[in-house]
Amino acid sequence: MVGSKTTEIVLAGLLGAIFVFGPYKISAQSHDTTLIAKGPIVIDVIGDLDWMRCSIGQVWDENQCSGTPLLMPFTAVDEIISRIQSNTGGGWRLPTLDELERLVVDQASPPMIDTEVFPDTYRGLYWTNDVNWIIRDRWWGVNFYTGHRYGRATGNQTFAVRLVLDR
Repeated sequence: MVGSKTTEIVLAGLLGAIFVFGPYKISAQSHDTTLIAKGPIVIDVIGDLDWMRCSIGQVWDENQCSGTPLLMPFTAVDEIISRIQSNTGGGWRLPTLDELERLVVDQASPPMIDTEVFPDTYRGLYWTNDVNWIIRDRWWGVNFYTGHRYGRATGNQTFAVRLVLDR
């Protein structure tokens, strides 16, 4: 009886460590997502969101995102959002972890996103607005090279940004 309780505690600890420190691979096939691409915006019908089709630093140019995604520390994101809101009328924000993970598609090669809907996506980490609930000085990100979530991001690491707007 004592052995089984010890085993349960050890397993719970291991599962907790995996949960906190992941990586996780999330498949969009496990989510109900309906995306409609309209020029520089993608409408997420199920999530009731508008997504920027291009990463910050890129510009929508006919059927592609031109330019290079701007990799920035978390501390710079608010300034970028303020500038975008002053030019577009406001409302744009960083997505939550759940929202950004809904875009992950399990496929043979990166980026792990629907490249017809989100062309020229950076093959790396993107910021979310979610703080890691276990390690409070770290943020969550989603890696579109692997399709995994990443929960150990410090504010001075540089990741790409894709903004979202509530409909």
